[in-house]
Amino acid sequence: MASSTTVPLGFHYETKYVVLSYLGLLSQEKLQEHLPSLQGVQQDVASESLDQEVLLKVKTEIEEELKSLDREISEAFTSTGFDRHTSPVFSPANPESSVEDCLAHLGEKVSQELKEPLHKALQMLLSQPMTYQAYRECTLETTVHASGWNKILVPLVLLRQVLLELTRRGQESVSDLLQFGVTYLEDYAAEYIIQQGGWKGCHSCDLPLELLSPDSCCASERKSLLHTSIVDRE
Repeated sequence: MASSTTVPLGFHYETKYVVLSYLGLLSQEKLQEHLPSLQGVQQDVASESLDQEVLLKVKTEIEEELKSLDREISEAFTSTGFDRHTSPVFSPANPESSVEDCLAHLGEKVSQELKEPLHKALQMLLSQPMTYQAYRECTLETTVHASGWNKILVPLVLLRQVLLELTRRGQESVSDLLQFGVTYLEDYAAEYIIQQGGWKGCHSCDLPLELLSPDSCCASERKSLLHTSIVDRE
């Protein structure tokens, strides 16, 4: 399924990177919250084991998608002129306050403020075959509760929740969910994002100072999960 909206190619590349980066921020804490209830020590052991297995699998798939995106950009450079080294998304001036860190922080806020609508959308998605049409409809229903950049975060937050749950069930496909996210954002959010100056426009939101800290949870999660792929692309 392809986007029905024509967007600048650079925006398309940056959107794919944003979706992959956001999906890559799955944390062990969030995984444990979704584990089935076990007893005592068994729960701790099972949680730790499943966390490591899930995180490794997701990390590997996302790294492969990042490498594929890099090849796509490199092979098309002569015709597109898009250079990731000059992109504020791929190469932020300050790595400790990158676009994905900003979006991760906003996503945490959206997850709390829209907890009930997001939960309802997730349950609806998990109760039927996972298709783009179902994802689009559930996302659109949830975005009515948000505005501004929070509205942009809804599809990302929901997509990551879906990935977490499907991965736990052994049913996930990062490539499919990546396409869902990119298609939705290009069709329903591109105009707003571009009007804000692109993805870097999320920095215009009023963010707390801890987002800029090198040891912030967003920064540390992003670095640990995506470090290998970032090194490969340099």
